[in-house]
Order: sequence, then C-alpha cells, then structure tokens
Amino acid sequence: MNELAVSAGVFTIIALIVWRYKTVFCLPFFWAALFSFIYLGLLRVHSQSGGSSYMYAAEGFGMYFLGLLVADFLFFYRPGTARIKSQKRYVSRTSAVTNSKPSDQPKPTRIKLLFPALPLNVGLLVSLLAATFVTVVFFADKGFPILASNPALAWVQSTSGVVNRLMSVFGPGCYAILGLIAWAIYRETGSLMSKGMMYLGLGLAIVAQGLLATKGAAIMVFVWFNILLYYMNKKRELLKTLLPLIIIVVPVSAAIVAVRMVSAQGYWETAGIYKTYYDRLTTIAAEPLDFTFKYMNRFGPVHSEGFRLEIKRIREQLTGAPKTPILSEYVFNLMQGMPPGTVGLSATLTPEATGYIEWGMAGLLLYSFLQGLGFGLYHRHLSQLETMNLISLVVWGAILSYGIQVSSTGSIFVGLEGIVLATVPALALLLPSGVFFLLPMARRYRTPVGGRISRFPQVNVQAGRGVDQ
Repeated sequence: MNELAVSAGVFTIIALIVWRYKTVFCLPFFWAALFSFIYLGLLRVHSQSGGSSYMYAAEGFGMYFLGLLVADFLFFYRPGTARIKSQKRYVSRTSAVTNSKPSDQPKPTRIKLLFPALPLNVGLLVSLLAATFVTVVFFADKGFPILASNPALAWVQSTSGVVNRLMSVFGPGCYAILGLIAWAIYRETGSLMSKGMMYLGLGLAIVAQGLLATKGAAIMVFVWFNILLYYMNKKRELLKTLLPLIIIVVPVSAAIVAVRMVSAQGYWETAGIYKTYYDRLTTIAAEPLDFTFKYMNRFGPVHSEGFRLEIKRIREQLTGAPKTPILSEYVFNLMQGMPPGTVGLSATLTPEATGYIEWGMAGLLLYSFLQGLGFGLYHRHLSQLETMNLISLVVWGAILSYGIQVSSTGSIFVGLEGIVLATVPALALLLPSGVFFLLPMARRYRTPVGGRISRFPQVNVQAGRGVDQ
C-alpha cells in the first residue's frame, strides 16, 4: 500500500510539472522524466530486496518540485514585477483591440551575432577543422576506447593529464557548441553554409563521443540541443522532433552500444541492446541510489569532503598526478567489493545521493531543493528573455549542459571542468572574427549588406497600432 501511495504522489508531481510548464522540452521536465525511470528501478529493487530507498527518493523529488515553485515565486514577485505586469496587461488589451486573434506565444529570443556572418562562418569552419585535427591526433595516439576490451575503463584512463583531458573534451563538447553557434547564425541570416556547419558540428559531436565509448552520446546531444532550441524559439513541435530521434539518433546510439558489447564480450544481440538501455535507465541507475540510502549512513555524513575530493581530482586530471577516488568511485568500489582506494569506474549518483552522503537526510532534501530552484530559475529566465548575444547563447548552452550532467552524475565540480574545456575553445572562434575587423578589407562587411539579415518581423507602434515591417 505504501508503494502505491508514494508512486501516486511521484507521478502526480510529474503531471503537475507538465501542466505547469506546458512542454516537455524544458530543463525541469528533463529531471522529472529521468527521475521517473530511476524511480521505477527503485521499485524493482524494493520488490527484490526490500528497503525504503524509493521513499527517500520520492521525498527528494518532492523537494525538487518545491524548489521549482519557489523559483516561480522569486521570479514573478521580485521587486518591479508589478509594474512590468501592468504594462503587459495594457499591451495585451491593446493587442486584443487591434488583432482579431492575439497570440499568447512568447516572442522568440533574438540573437545578436556581434559580427557579420562571413567572418563568423570563417571562424566556425576553422574551429571545426581544428577540433577535427586535435581529435584525430588524440585517437591516433591513444586508440579508440570503444574498441578496447573494456571500453568504459579505456575512456576513464584516457583522460589523465592536461593534454589528454583537453583533447578528449575539446572534440565532443566543442563540436556541439560550434553546432549551436552555427544554428544561431543560420537563424539570424539564413546562411546555408551555417546550416550545413550546424549539422556537421552536431554530427561530429555524436561521432566523437561514440568513439569515446559514451553509450548515451547521440541521445544526450540531441536532448541538449532540442531543449536549448525550445528556449530560443519558445516552441518545439513534438512530431517533427521525434522523427529525427527515431530515424537517426536512436539507431546511432544503438550502434554505439552494439560495438561496445562486441568489444566487451565478442557478440551482440538486439535484445541485449534493448536490455542495456532499459536496465541503464531503471535498475542500473537506481542501484547506486539504493546502496547509498541503505549503507552509506554507516560512514556518517562526510560534511563537504566530496567537494574537496572533486577539486583534488580536477587538479590530478590536469597535471597527470596519481588519482584519488571521488565519492562516486567510493560507492562503486563498495558496491563491487573492491578496495575503497581503487580509481577507475564510478557509480552514477544523483544530487539526492550526493547530498545524502554529504549531510545525511538533510543534505538529500537540501540538494534536491537547490536543484529544483536552479532549474526553475533557468527556465523562467530563458522563457522570458527576448534578446541575447552570441556569447550569452554559448554560456546558457553550457549551463544547460551542466544541469543535464549534474542530474545524472551528482558530481558538482568535476562536471564544471569538462564544461569549461568544451566552452572556452568554442568562444575563442570570436577572436579571429575580431582580428578580421582590424584589416582594411573588413570595411566592406561593416555595411548592412554584410551584417545581420533580419528573419523576424520588427514591430513599430504608431498611433497605438502594431505595424509589421
């Protein structure tokens, strides 16, 4: 009976999140969807071995929802909001008079490119070629982790030292960011060259992560890109989004899993690929959470020791020094009966599990609340943002990537290092664009012909009436 009551509460919260945000293409729903799979896994573990882990996780999810509600409260009732709301009501009444069918759809976010399209496209092309060169050198020197006898361990071992760390992150992460920049140029200018580089960047990001033996490479890049496009366009058509997911992304991701299975055991089966994804999303994702709630309290709260270990790990990865295990590796070692000091594979934690290890039950509730608060503020800010520049787009894309990553890993600082190494090189493409304007030949591109071409109607208010230009 307890299972039914708790489950009803969890799925009621998920339904409320969908109702509240009116879309599945948003960061708050991402964690709700991921948590639903983990919760199903916890129920399965509970049916096999008992325990109350599913109840702990449900309490954390409730605090996550509370964090979303508090974010709404802080956003809508901050100082000055009343004046803005009255202005919007006035504009709404005026629009109702002048338009027979007023739209409630928020305006798409305009992206200021900062530079004309031509130097940006040149910078994009150079950056894509540089990322490809660095990635090829990395694989030529270290081999393909996906073809190793233990692909997951080969990936972990390939990230030691500043050169390897930069190379392994630069390729996949920078490709995705470059694809996002190309999309922004295409939307603002209609440049077919930019559109082609968008597909090229996203495709190379999937290929690079696949070669690094990341099982969810194709799917996670797809999810990240579509969520960000929703925030920029303020809409996303589900059917048109599902089509490339079914035709391209799922087969590519399944192929990555198939190659990993062949590398590890010498054969693969269709049922094995399906089971890999089902178990990975449910039972395998739930087992570290269940183990944490059942046994990690024996060690007592570590009181931010996990943060210190993560900061130490970043220094060890960048310098190539011998590694010490972080919290997720401790959990994996204990689950597998390995020596606690072993460094290698790690358990997939969540903010709930990390908070519980750090501060006990209070930490579980606090970390879950902060996750909801952060995701809620991110959603509300981007949902009402009408203008941003290209650098802001990259930064917000990096924040989204970090939010997705911390949801599934529970690592607070280690994930930040990877995001920085992926974002900074992509932003560096603006440097050659700036140098270009120092040349005499750049003068011709300062004219409106070489600048941004508007693709959205500009609205001028004349005598109380909206006129589309």
